[in-house]
Amino acid sequence: MRVIVSLKRAISVFGMVVWGLTLLAPAAAQQSTTHFRIGVLPNVSARLILTSYQPMREYFERELKRGVDIATAPDFRAFAENTRRGDYHLIVTAANLGRLAQVDSNWHPLAIYDPKIPAIVVALADNPNASVTQLRGKSLALANPQSLVALAGLEWLSGQGLRHGADFKTVTAANDDSLGAVLRTGEAPLAIMSMGEFRAKPEAMRNTLRIVTEIAKLPGFLVMASPELPAADRQRLKTLILAFPQTEEGKKFFVLSGFTHIREVAEPELKTLDAFNDVTRKGLGG
Repeated sequence: MRVIVSLKRAISVFGMVVWGLTLLAPAAAQQSTTHFRIGVLPNVSARLILTSYQPMREYFERELKRGVDIATAPDFRAFAENTRRGDYHLIVTAANLGRLAQVDSNWHPLAIYDPKIPAIVVALADNPNASVTQLRGKSLALANPQSLVALAGLEWLSGQGLRHGADFKTVTAANDDSLGAVLRTGEAPLAIMSMGEFRAKPEAMRNTLRIVTEIAKLPGFLVMASPELPAADRQRLKTLILAFPQTEEGKKFFVLSGFTHIREVAEPELKTLDAFNDVTRKGLGG
């Protein structure tokens, strides 16, 4: 298999990953000069994305009979900009970012991942305080401020009587793996992340943290097709992604990723995300 950017290089420049970090199809499968590009939201490291999405890459490559790239970005904001610019043919993205791409840029929802995503509050393992009031006068650590997990977490804290900007501030970690380092500085006693992000951490790092509480179960990632694709191609992609769970590649993907199913998504389900549209736009810079 040829590699545009080797995994070794991807790891060495992890902090500056660009969407061009992709895996190319085998030469024998390249029946089209243009590779099909699947963009995956950078909620975990580029290394984990490239590894867990390898079965999906192989599946689409076989079914589409063309080269397939798996692409990511340095952060949520860059990924959303790449999406708006049309850098991807298919995206796997957070539900709030996907709904915004649908409403603002006419991207087409094809499917949604199951199970729902648990949003959790995390502290250092040696921090015995279970009250979120310890945030008062301090900061909350976030890796992805534009994520649905972060936005739902801020809304939940407001319901606990803690107002962002008045009672506490937020500090953004360079990436999810550095949240523990932010907690250890004492600047932020708590962090908010998804259960999947927590489980993706190396065991040694997980052992330095503890889950304080689960605050919500949120819609899973959306799979969406570019508005630039013809309607017949979008329907073909929808058929393929909904059939993916029954394939051997799909079973491997679920083992690697921690997801359990990919199913059709209905418009009423998507409309429940509209409450986050404005705050998501603001977080993405307009």
